[in-house]
Amino acid sequence: MPVRGRVFVGERLQLAREFNDLTQKGVGWQVAASHALVSQYETGKRKDPTHDLVEAFADVLGFRPEFFYETVNDAFREEECSFRHRRSTPERLKTQIRAHATLLGMVIERLSSHFKFPAIYVPKIPASTPEEIESAAEQSRRHWNLDLEGPILQIGRVLERAGVIIVPHVVPSTKVDAFSRNGATTVIFLNQSVRSTSRWHFDIAHECGHLVMHAGMSTGDEETETAANRYASAFLMPRNAFARDFRTVPFSWRHIFDLKGRWRVSAAAIVKRAYDLGLLGAVGYRRAFQYMSKMGWRTNGEPQEPEFQPPELLVAALNGLGSRVDMTLQGLCEGLHFAPETFEKVTGVRVPELKVNPVDVICFPSAAQS
Repeated sequence: MPVRGRVFVGERLQLAREFNDLTQKGVGWQVAASHALVSQYETGKRKDPTHDLVEAFADVLGFRPEFFYETVNDAFREEECSFRHRRSTPERLKTQIRAHATLLGMVIERLSSHFKFPAIYVPKIPASTPEEIESAAEQSRRHWNLDLEGPILQIGRVLERAGVIIVPHVVPSTKVDAFSRNGATTVIFLNQSVRSTSRWHFDIAHECGHLVMHAGMSTGDEETETAANRYASAFLMPRNAFARDFRTVPFSWRHIFDLKGRWRVSAAAIVKRAYDLGLLGAVGYRRAFQYMSKMGWRTNGEPQEPEFQPPELLVAALNGLGSRVDMTLQGLCEGLHFAPETFEKVTGVRVPELKVNPVDVICFPSAAQS
């Protein structure tokens, strides 16, 4: 139950509602209140909902009543966030994803009081022209002590060692491939419902480009998305080493897939990189994409996908609860005032049910024995 004297925080109600992709009218209908009343509590015009209304909010939205009586220390704001395929992403979906990310930030904040996460170590290199972007990608490799001559075998591990937490799930939708936030808690969300490991590699590199080049900038327009794509290509396939590999034999699909196995990117990304570097002419580029469309690779996925190293930081911390530190998953969930189902939606990790130890019972003799 809410603690007497504590103030109801409307921002938390809005956050919980947006996470559940509900309108104020939808919440009002479910809790038997007007949408105007819900709006007033969200904006803070009213601060004293009755206990039964708070309990109704909690039941409908998947939280405990106490959830609504704490401040939001680190909300994920629109200007901090980048969406892959943002132009085709509905505003309501972006709002839901930011709410999801803010809740995950609460989980990470609580975990950070028990575990030492790597410090943020991402270079900030503003870039916009093709040459500036190529240079930014090369400087990033040097910053992280990566060889300029070879592929990055585990890009997720590179970013996580630099303090970027990669989350292997986001609100299921084909409208978003990935999402990142550049702030106090820096995260990259992957949409692994898109079953392509080469795309996951590229998506991480794309979001890395936003973190490196676009700190403090609004992203999602054609210019910043094109720049992040160019950065991803340059970061994953350094121009000099890639050019040498591409030129070893004349163009063939067997060679393209050999390069795919080496550089761990899609055939489409290899063809685009070759075109951008002047290794493949416009006619060859167009014919290559025509062939990929004919084969169904651009809609149904490509063959010979590379291995993918799953994200480790968040999973390792959650798995360490109860063994490496005193706090358990149940304790974390209860401390955040999440319902177990909400905790699983936010983190992808199920909270096990508590095992109740049997109570000692004194057995009395039956009437026949007495």
